[in-house]
Amino acid sequence: MNRYLGNIAILIAGMLTAWAEPQKPEFSGEQIDAHIHRLLEPDRAARMKACEFLAAWVEQQPEQAKARFLDLIRKSEEPEIRERCLQLLKPVAAREFGQFGEGYMGISMGDALMIQVPGEAQARCGLVINSTSKDSPAEKAGLQQGDVIVSLNKHFWRDGSTIVDLQQGLSAKIRATGAGKVANLGIWRKNELLQVDVLLTRRPGNIDQMEMQLMPNGGIRINEEELKRAVELEKNSSAYFGEWLEKQLATEPVR
Repeated sequence: MNRYLGNIAILIAGMLTAWAEPQKPEFSGEQIDAHIHRLLEPDRAARMKACEFLAAWVEQQPEQAKARFLDLIRKSEEPEIRERCLQLLKPVAAREFGQFGEGYMGISMGDALMIQVPGEAQARCGLVINSTSKDSPAEKAGLQQGDVIVSLNKHFWRDGSTIVDLQQGLSAKIRATGAGKVANLGIWRKNELLQVDVLLTRRPGNIDQMEMQLMPNGGIRINEEELKRAVELEKNSSAYFGEWLEKQLATEPVR
């Protein structure tokens, strides 16, 4: 009898838990179509409910939602639907902030050094890493203070003037590699040549105007709190969204 009552109690508890849990919406094609059409409803409450459903779809299935909304922006004759799609795409654009634009690694670079790699006839010129920014691509890849970057994507420098050149130097090569791309670095560490892959993110637009901090080793680096605030502002800005949208609309949709 006690065992029977115990099983009943477990069953009831499971039912109560199931009732208490919010039901996740089903994102079937019919449901999505219906809620897109409801964006034109005269009733404001109905339009808001449709927006909530579609926003949840963006959160759960961002790639599918992105493709559909971009298609509607291209083809829909209804200004209201196009405007709603633009608003729904903004979180997707913010999420993809680090995937296009100029490349950024998040390092403060110091002196240029000549490094003689064993087995190579000519010495390489490298730049010392003074510091890596917190949560930056460089830190995530394991780069360390004191590492010397002696190549990028198999490109070498042979003297101090070329490695800091505005067109062909290390910084220029990082930017040209591009956000969302992998940069292969030759790293000289403790008399050993290592190969390190770094997944670059987007270079913040106003980084050259940011406050610099003096480090204990005599180097300088960007104020990390200011950098974090600047990235958040830029990724949610209308200027960035316009740039992101232009790039998406210029890309032919996959059929």
